[in-house]
Amino acid sequence: PRRDCSLSRLLRRLLSARRSLEICLFAFSSPQLSHAVQLLHRRGVRGRIVTDAQYMGLQGSQIGHLRRIQVRHDQESGYMHHKFAIVDRRMLITGSLNWTTEAIQQNRENVLVVEDAEYVKPFLDEFERIWEEYNPTNYTFFP
Repeated sequence: PRRDCSLSRLLRRLLSARRSLEICLFAFSSPQLSHAVQLLHRRGVRGRIVTDAQYMGLQGSQIGHLRRIQVRHDQESGYMHHKFAIVDRRMLITGSLNWTTEAIQQNRENVLVVEDAEYVKPFLDEFERIWEEYNPTNYTFFP
């Protein structure tokens, strides 16, 4: 992508991760962002993703390409509709943007990047809460 475009700016922030990357997204079909997450994994960055079960099964979803990266998804009828990422437990990336090529190239979206612990902590707490809630060992398959 062009050096000054929004995708390039997002990629630079994601690729700045050295230790961890938590991602909580409804839609993830951007090959470029998927490649960045895979590259971080190969560099030893611990990645965890929470996503929506219905969307992750659709054609074009990148979730299936994220091998050896921990992924958890909802087990309920509503959508897991969050859109945020946390880089190294210190940088929050949030806004209206789904990580899809269409959203990146065609939509009017907002993305906010914050490195203030006061704002990062509630999102990190929410991620950890959802991560535990979506733990497969907690699922009930039989009444």
